Amino acid sequence: MSQEAAAEARPMSVIDRIALGFSSFLNVLSAIWLVAISLLILYDVVGREFFGSPLYGTNEIVANSVLSILFLQLPLSILTRGSLRTTITYGALGVRGKGIVDAISYLCGAILFACIAYGGWNFMIESWEIGELEGSGIVSIPVYPIRTLVVAIGFVGCLICLLVAWQGLTRPGDYVDE
Repeated sequence: MSQEAAAEARPMSVIDRIALGFSSFLNVLSAIWLVAISLLILYDVVGREFFGSPLYGTNEIVANSVLSILFLQLPLSILTRGSLRTTITYGALGVRGKGIVDAISYLCGAILFACIAYGGWNFMIESWEIGELEGSGIVSIPVYPIRTLVVAIGFVGCLICLLVAWQGLTRPGDYVDE
């Protein structure tokens, strides 16, 4: 049975539905942001090439947006198990073994995301206190919303990883291919 068919066959708990809905919302938000950045780049290029008038600050906006877009997509990628995996030994394991490997992997991911949230907390607070800006010259872009997003998604990523690890331990048959 494919993962898509297995996903449709298994019942979803309330926590699963909330996690999927919130992660999907963040993913849609990242897609909208990506389209907006694409239009911004197009406007900058057209303005620069045809009218000699670039949109100042485009570089700073794009540089800060790339990290934000990536982080917004991470929770859904984790929840749908869309991460890269080495299958040499994983494929040789049974359902229970795969569930244990998944649980260990996602617990490591939870620790990583918790460290990102914890490590970014003081920088986020300081950034808000001083009104941190990036850029020079004509345009300065606020950095504190991006720092806040990194901390928030670090926290969300930690929770999603813990959920997926729990699923791997308690219901491995629902989430791994045989």
